[in-house]
Amino acid sequence: MKTTLTRTLIAGVLTASFVIISCQKSKISDLPASKSESTEVTEAYTPGVLLENGSILTGGVTLTAPQQVNINESFDIDATIDCGRISIERGYITVGGMKIYKDLSCSDNLEWESILNFECYAAEASWNGSFAEPGNYVFRTKHNSSDGNCDGKGGRDKTGECDFEGNEFYCFVIQAVNSCVTSFTGEAFDCGTSRVAEYTFTSEEAITGFKIQGGLTNFTGDDAVVTVTGGSNITKPQWTPGGSSNRVIKVEGNIAACETITIRITWNSTNSGGIITGSWSVKANNTDVAPEVAGLTCD
Repeated sequence: MKTTLTRTLIAGVLTASFVIISCQKSKISDLPASKSESTEVTEAYTPGVLLENGSILTGGVTLTAPQQVNINESFDIDATIDCGRISIERGYITVGGMKIYKDLSCSDNLEWESILNFECYAAEASWNGSFAEPGNYVFRTKHNSSDGNCDGKGGRDKTGECDFEGNEFYCFVIQAVNSCVTSFTGEAFDCGTSRVAEYTFTSEEAITGFKIQGGLTNFTGDDAVVTVTGGSNITKPQWTPGGSSNRVIKVEGNIAACETITIRITWNSTNSGGIITGSWSVKANNTDVAPEVAGLTCD
């Protein structure tokens, strides 16, 4: 009987989804041996690698897991067994009372928590998750030779009998990466007396406190309509410098890694044609995050 369990690993706030990166696979001869559990699991493990489908680990475990995924992208860890029962655990360290899951390796002195528990009569199990931040995340399979209270019928052969005793483990690392490039662009959509321009900002890294600012030329009438999509804690003040016909727009807030923010601006003007905006910039901590966008015109 197949048992499938689906849960979500959360390392932070999820903000976007991306395409899976294909990974190089390794031969079974490249794999480290699994380890037997001691009373306190503190021994060093050799980092695992992505297995080819059908590769068998010590103890009769077949594991399929990616070596690398994009952040905010769903992935699966699949395990099957020929005997006993299996669970999947994730590693962490505790710092200042907080659990840290990223930037770890199998050689670290880790603590473990179960994300997929032992199930009776389960020859196959699957766990689904994603990462919100880039880094190295550690997992392991925990293969128990006994079915415990499962009547000795667990595993594919329904006997529960293995060629080892106790628990065996296989530790492996999944790397989460950014799949985006920081960029800042602008486009003019209408250059008549009723004007429309749009700016798009994508950040490779998470930024707390970005500032996007620029001007609108020959501005007249009520406040411009500024619509911001994406980001968090967004503010968007605007003003007209003394004696000027231009309008200054400032958008500030936070952006997650690989998130895209779109700023769409609609306003009225005293004339048509020509350059409808001034230069626009994006900064964090008074430093340019991306090149400025020069004044926009309609094609």
